Amino acid sequence: MKKIIAATVGLVFAGTAALASPAVDYTPGAVTVEFGSTLNSTFNGKGAIDDSVDGKSGFKYGVAAGLGDNFALQYKGGHFVSEDFAALGRTIHGVSDLQEVNLLYRLSPEVSIVAGWVQNKVSYSSLISDAKVSGLHFGLTGSRQLDDKSALFAAYIAGSDTLFWEAGVSRKLGKATYLNVSYAVREFREVDLYVPAINQGSKEDYTLKGISCVVATKL
Repeated sequence: MKKIIAATVGLVFAGTAALASPAVDYTPGAVTVEFGSTLNSTFNGKGAIDDSVDGKSGFKYGVAAGLGDNFALQYKGGHFVSEDFAALGRTIHGVSDLQEVNLLYRLSPEVSIVAGWVQNKVSYSSLISDAKVSGLHFGLTGSRQLDDKSALFAAYIAGSDTLFWEAGVSRKLGKATYLNVSYAVREFREVDLYVPAINQGSKEDYTLKGISCVVATKL
């Protein structure tokens, strides 16, 4: 039970990159797409079960559309897999899927408000019931230009049982392509998990820390 919960949920929460990188264009009809992954992620679970687990593989993607009047709409998704490990007499791995939808409002050229909804779904074949963690979150994201090709960016987004913050660097690779590298921390609290095979469940708090690498391109 301990390794099932820690490995799977840990990889779920590894799947979020910058909510609003410097590449997002608020111009009406402008579209920005991004793709990337998380490297060297570590995960800690606290509660009835305490553990720390590394991730194996995964990818993330997103699209943002400028709406005009300093608004933009954003969708993000991700799919992640844990390392194989032994649990309940089997060698298994966890699979997680992330979705989030955010409305961005640009307060100034460097600061935007974020309001949205996030959901993580954990699946574990028949060993653990699918666990969905979802809710509204709100916060700020911003960037500061360093030179004509580089910028610093950061975000702080929180909900009733969620917290996300990051800080990183964006580098312009081409006319409309950027590489965003950041250090990010994501927390989910009071997560309900249940394993039917042993009729056991628990509430856990989770913290993920890792390096996010994303390439964003304006279409």
